[in-house]
Amino acid sequence: MRSVLVSRIRRFRSAEDGLAAVEMALIMPVILVIMLGGIQVVSYINAVRKVELVVRSISQMISQTQPPSGSTVAMVNAGDLHFSYDSALVLFPYLMAEGRRRGQAWWQVVTINYASIKFTQTATTCTDGSDLSACYRADVVWTSTGTTQPATGVAYRPCGTPQIAASNTAPPSRTALPRSLFGPAAAVVIDVAFTFTPTFGANYLPSLRIARTAYIQPRYATLVDFDTTNNDGIASKC
Repeated sequence: MRSVLVSRIRRFRSAEDGLAAVEMALIMPVILVIMLGGIQVVSYINAVRKVELVVRSISQMISQTQPPSGSTVAMVNAGDLHFSYDSALVLFPYLMAEGRRRGQAWWQVVTINYASIKFTQTATTCTDGSDLSACYRADVVWTSTGTTQPATGVAYRPCGTPQIAASNTAPPSRTALPRSLFGPAAAVVIDVAFTFTPTFGANYLPSLRIARTAYIQPRYATLVDFDTTNNDGIASKC
């Protein structure tokens, strides 16, 4: 009896049947985590690139508005802003799927704010050509109000308060502009923000805010102003 038991134990110790299955069971969770994590990283990088594409494309649309004959001031209206705003859905189609996942409309998961800035010379004492912020005041000419965007509207640049000069490397702020932007010109500022929420492990991984800002001078005009005709609240003139 004892010899039979010892024989069975020896056969059990030497048996390799099912070894591969055990190894797979141990390794598979790690492989899945790495694979799904890699997918999330790729999705995040793609979202960053799309946000950059949106801010760049919209800033180009608005800044290239041409002035009417005999004027140096270009005009945009509510229709122009809606057209450029809606282009985000074409440039960043992920917004539609993300909106469905969150139970919201696509335009509620992205914030796109517009502002036109006019610089007025206040002094002639500046000697540093790379920093004229002490000799120019930056006033918001018109700004998006957040009406057709997420109700918070935290990124819009407010009327009535001059924009302050900040470091060129400072994060974008609704109340400040880079110092190097100040000078004898105007500017169009587009702020875009999107919160990336992982689809895998959303209960454990944090959401990441992606924010990009474009500062660009009008291409064919001295200033891009806002025509309030038929304005539905997408922007307000200061």
